[in-house]
Amino acid sequence: MEAKKSPRDIVIDRITEMIITGQYKPDDQLPPERDLAKSMGISRNLCSDVIHELEKRGLVIVVPRQGVFVNDFRASGNIYTLEAIMEADFPIGSKEIESVVELGWYMAELTCKRVIDCATDAQIAGLGDFIDKVLETSDPLEAAKLIYEYYHELAVLSGNTIVPMVIAGFKTPMINLWARYVQSNGIERLYKGLAEVYFFISNRDVDGVLKQINQTMGDINDGDKGLYKDN
Repeated sequence: MEAKKSPRDIVIDRITEMIITGQYKPDDQLPPERDLAKSMGISRNLCSDVIHELEKRGLVIVVPRQGVFVNDFRASGNIYTLEAIMEADFPIGSKEIESVVELGWYMAELTCKRVIDCATDAQIAGLGDFIDKVLETSDPLEAAKLIYEYYHELAVLSGNTIVPMVIAGFKTPMINLWARYVQSNGIERLYKGLAEVYFFISNRDVDGVLKQINQTMGDINDGDKGLYKDN
C-alpha cells in the first residue's frame, strides 16, 4: 500500500512540477513566503522548509533580501534535480524525454557490445524470455515494465557495475516513456524492434546490433509516432 504523502511533500511535488514543466520559467520570482504559504495552505515555517528543499534540488535560488527565484535547472541543476525528474509522477517535458531517450541510446550501445563480448550463450538466451513475454501481454504498462526488466538485465550481464544502477534510477521515467510509446505504436512494433536487436546479440554481431539500435532509437526520436510527437 502506497504511503500517504505529507503536506510538505505534496507542496514540494507541486512546485517541482510547476518548475520542471515550465509553468515557472528560469529567473521567475516565486511569491513572497507569506503569500506562497497561504496559497498552498501551509504554515510559514513549513513553507520555509519547502523552499529549503527546492533549493537543495537545484530548482530555486534564494537571494537574501530579494526573494526566491526559479533556477535554470537544465544548465545548473544537480544530482537532486535529476532525482526529482526521475521520480516525477507527472508528464515531463519533451526536452527531458529526448534526454532520457538519448541516455538510454548510449547505454544500450555500451551494454549490447559488452554482452556480445562477455555473456555466455545461456545468459543471452535468457534475455529472449523477456522479449517473448512482451508479445504475450496486451497491457502497455505491463509491456513497459518488461522492457525495463529486459534492459536492466542486459546491463547486469554487461559486467558494467554502474549502468545497472543508472537504469534502476531511471525506472519510473523509463516505464512511463515505454508505455507511452506502446500506446502510440502498438506492442507488435515494439516487439519487432526488440527481437531484431536480440537476433544480432544472439549472433554476436556488433555491427548489426549497433545499426539496429540506431534505427530503433531513431524511430523513437523522429518517427511519425515518436515519443515527443503530439498525440
